[in-house]
Amino acid sequence: MVAGMVGMRQRTFVFWNVLGAVGWGLQWVGGGYLFGHSIRLAQAWMSRAALALALLLVFGVLLWWLQRLVLRQGMKLWRVLVSLGRSLRRALAANPWVRRWQHRHPATARFLALRVDRTHAQGLPLTLAALSLVYVLALFVGLVEDVVTSDAVISTDHAAAQLVAALRPHSWVAPVAAFTHLGAPSVIAALLALTALLLWRSGLGYAITGLLVSVLGASLFGHLAKLTFQRPRPLEAVLTETSYAFPSGHATVAVAFYAFVGYVLVRLSRTWTARVRLFFATALLVLLIGLSRILLGVHYLSDVWAGFLVGTMWLIVGVSVNEWLSARGLLTWQAPLSVGRRWATGGLALLAGAGILVLLPVHSPPRRAPEPMTPTAIHQPLAQALQAAPARWTTTALGAPEQPLGLALVAADAAALRARLQQAGWQAADPPTLPKLLRLLREGAHYVDAPLGPVFWDRQMNELAFMRQRSATPGQPTQTLRLWETPWRLGSASVFVGVARDQTATRWRLLHHSPPDVDAATDRVVATLQASAGAVTVCRIAWVAPGTGRYLMGQPFFTRGELQVVNVGTPATAERLCSHTKEAP
Repeated sequence: MVAGMVGMRQRTFVFWNVLGAVGWGLQWVGGGYLFGHSIRLAQAWMSRAALALALLLVFGVLLWWLQRLVLRQGMKLWRVLVSLGRSLRRALAANPWVRRWQHRHPATARFLALRVDRTHAQGLPLTLAALSLVYVLALFVGLVEDVVTSDAVISTDHAAAQLVAALRPHSWVAPVAAFTHLGAPSVIAALLALTALLLWRSGLGYAITGLLVSVLGASLFGHLAKLTFQRPRPLEAVLTETSYAFPSGHATVAVAFYAFVGYVLVRLSRTWTARVRLFFATALLVLLIGLSRILLGVHYLSDVWAGFLVGTMWLIVGVSVNEWLSARGLLTWQAPLSVGRRWATGGLALLAGAGILVLLPVHSPPRRAPEPMTPTAIHQPLAQALQAAPARWTTTALGAPEQPLGLALVAADAAALRARLQQAGWQAADPPTLPKLLRLLREGAHYVDAPLGPVFWDRQMNELAFMRQRSATPGQPTQTLRLWETPWRLGSASVFVGVARDQTATRWRLLHHSPPDVDAATDRVVATLQASAGAVTVCRIAWVAPGTGRYLMGQPFFTRGELQVVNVGTPATAERLCSHTKEAP
């Protein structure tokens, strides 16, 4: 459109357009490739807590970068858009087809001209508000239809809830639970009263009208929507909530209240920098409140998104009311404050902050107690009981399937198993913490008990990790073993499951290459136990279908799909382990 207005030749436009498309394509595809490779590298080494923290840091950096971009280029972009709008308006006014239409329909043309008039509140401001409200309402209606009728949305909601539950660090629950109550009804009610008092003391009493319309309208609409749809809470919730899930009440009032307060502060600000910083600070607060509901598992993704949409609808209505009052001269944004009012306003603001600190820890819903690992006694052969295992494949930190389980070890307890493995030449690997990874970068292959990248089974990171040098010859593969303790008990003995793989050359001293034959690696683990502990009972179970797969970093592997059951120093008989299965030689 711009090229046509300035009279650029078609061939020149096509040449530069294609050249620009190639450049932009390479930039975004290359960035996507690097980001995808980086996230796989992060999954390979970071625990889920560290990965979640890293993703939040990346989000914060992106938000900071966007704010910086708006501060530097926002006014220039705004001037360009205004200039384009004026040019388009002049071009339309000079178009003969448009002029003939105006002549034929003068009343409609006059009505449309008034709708884009910037000089009065019923013109362009009201048009933009109405279009925004209709658009957000259409988004909400479409989301409701998807939640009611679309299996894809429901599946995505449940998958995301399970993924968040798997990634959620236990140490985050308490602070996130405290932070999320910034959207609790009791806190919002107290802050609403204090904000109304602040506005009145600041000479902005009429602004209370829009505030009440936004908050009360959104709260009532959200409550009626909950009663209408009656969607239950996710099973992964860590807090006990008694209301329905859709839409999220916290997300609704976060937009309706905090975004309205941000609007008032932006309206009172006199500089572009202050307005941009207030906008992004408000947006960050609202997003974090919504994110806290997802992290705590008390809402699905669509619940929070619906809450944002409901809050935005009523925010538009509340802001429109205030702008109408301002256009009528009832609300003056730049009214000077006396010294007494400034002190009173500051005191009320401090009182509001103190009230938040008091209400957050007091008004907290009860925590849903985590289910402890209850020992489950096995009264049938272990080989049969294993068929009811909750998961047969290990996964990456983000839930992608990786290597199937290859071992089930029966030992007295974790200490006894560790002692048996050390007797067989295995040594415990260090945990994959940041200091250990830095040491691995410095020492490389000389770091004997280097950490192993974490692997997940049944949404749990491996509890035990061991490694063993196959020979003293440099360059020989290193055997690795990752184990999880299960709740199953065979008499007094515990059952552990695990995966084995070999490691050879390294890339960047952090990534290992693994040979594709995982069954051979499992056989070597069993052979070391047999050589050190004497005769042990071993049987094989048809576990998964034979096939191939890929590790996190793309390396291929293949497997027969068998699970080997090994008795490591317990009095369990072969019948208790391997009945109706083939015993390994």
